[in-house]
Amino acid sequence: PHKSFYYRQLSPISDEAWAKEVKRLKLLWHDFFTSFTQGTCIVSAENMGPLFADEISSLKDFVAPWFDEFRVVAYVRDPLQALKSKWEQNVKELNEPLAGNALLAKTKRQMTYRFFERWIEAFGQDNFRLRRFEPSRFVGGNLLTDFLYAGSITLQTDLSVPELESNQSLGEEGTALLLAMNARYPWYTDAGYNQDRGMARKQHLFYKLMRESGAGPLCVNFLFDESEAQNFNLEIHFLNSLLPDRDRFDDVAASTELTELPDSSAISAEYVIELINGLSRLVDDMADRNQYLESINVELLERLKK
Repeated sequence: PHKSFYYRQLSPISDEAWAKEVKRLKLLWHDFFTSFTQGTCIVSAENMGPLFADEISSLKDFVAPWFDEFRVVAYVRDPLQALKSKWEQNVKELNEPLAGNALLAKTKRQMTYRFFERWIEAFGQDNFRLRRFEPSRFVGGNLLTDFLYAGSITLQTDLSVPELESNQSLGEEGTALLLAMNARYPWYTDAGYNQDRGMARKQHLFYKLMRESGAGPLCVNFLFDESEAQNFNLEIHFLNSLLPDRDRFDDVAASTELTELPDSSAISAEYVIELINGLSRLVDDMADRNQYLESINVELLERLKK
C-alpha cells in the first residue's frame, strides 16, 4: 500500500486507519455490484495494470460472485509516446531529487508490458483483448465504438458520447521548471507529502497553471544507447506478439548521442510572468474566500450576542 498513489494522498495514515478505509471502499463496490442484476458492468482499471499476480487473483475472487463472465480490455499507445508520457508523469511525481537524464534512464527501465501476462493467466487468453490506442485505427473511427467492439458489447440502442480532448502535457518550459523545483523541493519525503513544498496537496492546480502558461505539449526525441534499445525492443516484441500484424510497433534504433531534455535556461520571462500571475490569482481568490468566511463569523457572533 505504501506505493499506492491513494495511500500517499492520505498519508500520514496509520495501518488501522488504512485498513478501515480499504474496508469502506470494498463496501462501496459491494453496494454497487448488488445494485443491478443483469447487463454489463464496465469498470475502469486505471493504475491497476501492474498489479502483482496475487493481487489480480484477489481482484478476480472479489468480483467473481457477481458476474457470469469477465473480459479484460487493454489499450496500448506507441511505446515511444508512452515513454514520453511516463517520463513527464515521473517528473510530476518525483519522490527523490534526480536530474532529468537520470530520471529518464530510470523511466526506460520501468517501461515494461510483461504485466499483461499476469492478466492473461488470471482471466484466460480468450478473455483478454489488447488494442492499439491510435484514433486512425479505431473501429468506427472513435474510441467508444472500438471499446464496445473489443469487449463484445452490443447496445440495444444507439449511444453517442461526446469525446473531449485535453492537453495534459506541461510543455517544455513547465517540465524544465518542475525539474528544477523537484531538485530543491521533492514532492514526497518519507512516503508522504513534503511539508516544505508549497501546494504539495494541490499540485493539480499548479500543473493546470503550467499548462495554461506554456505554448504547447512537450516534444522530445528520446534516444537509446545499445543496451537500452535492446531492452526496449524486447518489450516492443512482446507487445507485437499480442497484437495483429497491422497494429504492430516498430523497433527503436541505438544511438551514441544523449537525449536533449528541457533545461531551465529555456524558460522565458513571458512564461514566468504568466505563471506568477496565475498563482497570484489563486492567492487573491483564497484571500477573498477567507474574507468572506470572516465576515460570516463576525455576523454569527453578533447574532449570538443578541
